[in-house]
Amino acid sequence: MKRLILSLSLITLCGLARAEFSAAMRAIERGHYATAERALRKPAASNDARAQNNLGYLYEHGLGVAQSYTEALRWYRKASDAGLPEAKYNLATLYHHGLGVTRSMETALPLFTAAAKAEFAEAQYMVGEYHRAGLTGPRDGALALSWFLRAGRKGHAGAQLMAASIYFSGEGWRTEPQKALIWAELARLNGEAQAVQLVDRAGKSMRAEQLQAAMQQVSLCLKTSYQDCPE
Repeated sequence: MKRLILSLSLITLCGLARAEFSAAMRAIERGHYATAERALRKPAASNDARAQNNLGYLYEHGLGVAQSYTEALRWYRKASDAGLPEAKYNLATLYHHGLGVTRSMETALPLFTAAAKAEFAEAQYMVGEYHRAGLTGPRDGALALSWFLRAGRKGHAGAQLMAASIYFSGEGWRTEPQKALIWAELARLNGEAQAVQLVDRAGKSMRAEQLQAAMQQVSLCLKTSYQDCPE
């Protein structure tokens, strides 16, 4: 299962009161991680959850600091306890992979789920994977599909591909080749190389008019920013 890590560049600077945090973000964008680490210290110590999360990220990946999962866990946990979805996701990934802690998917899933309910697409993808693969309980393709669709509507290519796969295989759901083709094509357009084969396989079972209708639906999905897509 591929690991999806929050990009620091995704954290918005809008409305942030702390000059140190803004300076840290500018330093991160320039790749000046040691400068960023120093700038993050004060807001992180003052319970700024976004600063804590980013400091944890620097420690997890050894950017500007000595790599330390222990420190990453400490800062992610602080930010997670403050309710930051990105931090819940980052903390969950450490438990999921057993980095700095005993691997525990039972601990990871509630964290992923909390971030997913806060509409964090990477976490929605992971919750879908947990239910699809039955990582902590029975497999549930229908529940997995619902999470993949939520992430897919945010433009998450991996989730779009997994939704297509479930529609095509009927894995805990029902076989729907036309929907499979639509979501696979969206994933392909978003750079998922594995979607090419699924587009071809789904298309072979459809008539010409069905293929045309599916491509029209793809265009509509794109025009509506994935909101008018099949379920």
